[in-house]
Amino acid sequence: MFRRDGVVVLDGLADPALLAAALEQIEAGCPDYAAVDPDRNFGVYPGRHTTPLTVSGVLANRALFLPRPVVRLARALLGKGAELDSFGLLVSLPGAEDQVQHADALLFADAGTDCLLPPVAFALAMPLVPMDAVTGRTAFWRGSQRKPAVTGEPDFVPEVQPGSALLWDFRVLHRGLANRSAGPRPVLFSVLCRDWWREKVSLQATRYVKLAIERDAWEGLAPGAQAIANRALLTVAAPARCAPVNG
Repeated sequence: MFRRDGVVVLDGLADPALLAAALEQIEAGCPDYAAVDPDRNFGVYPGRHTTPLTVSGVLANRALFLPRPVVRLARALLGKGAELDSFGLLVSLPGAEDQVQHADALLFADAGTDCLLPPVAFALAMPLVPMDAVTGRTAFWRGSQRKPAVTGEPDFVPEVQPGSALLWDFRVLHRGLANRSAGPRPVLFSVLCRDWWREKVSLQATRYVKLAIERDAWEGLAPGAQAIANRALLTVAAPARCAPVNG
């Protein structure tokens, strides 16, 4: 289904209670996660940004930052050497409008040949609040990762509840829809990729770290998980910190 459509919903991926505890940790340690801070946050769309998180405390639970079913999918779709490129909090602010149709990244955008290639990266989005018509969903053009051009309206606009997740190919066309609620919509956001690929971030985001793991959490990982997360910056103990500190 993923190869065909470029996007799937993974129902029941994590315990909603675990996600609620993660949100509580984030709100305690990073109360300004919704604040616009170009030095700390990465994002090119108004009203939306990704802020860095340290993998520690509740977030160090592999069900949240490196779910085993997703790792198996990554190895099947991206090769045995698949790696975790980033882990952070994707935030849609109240009043954020619909995005334009876009792909997250292409290798050969000018040549239009990415549709002929296998996937190189995919995104995992685990909402901490419901993704619905009020808080904002993500609309997809299924199969667009295999087409040089796509017209018409999106044909897949799922509601996703905490505990389930969205997984999509970086090439598939999509757009985030408006957040019409009174509060931010936080989503745990990961990028997995082939071992030679890297996602570029804004040069202005000097305090943005794509993958930070607290040292004790790192040492608790099995060797296989450490291999997948080998790009991580290791930090000092900080179970509730938002922005990482070098260790």
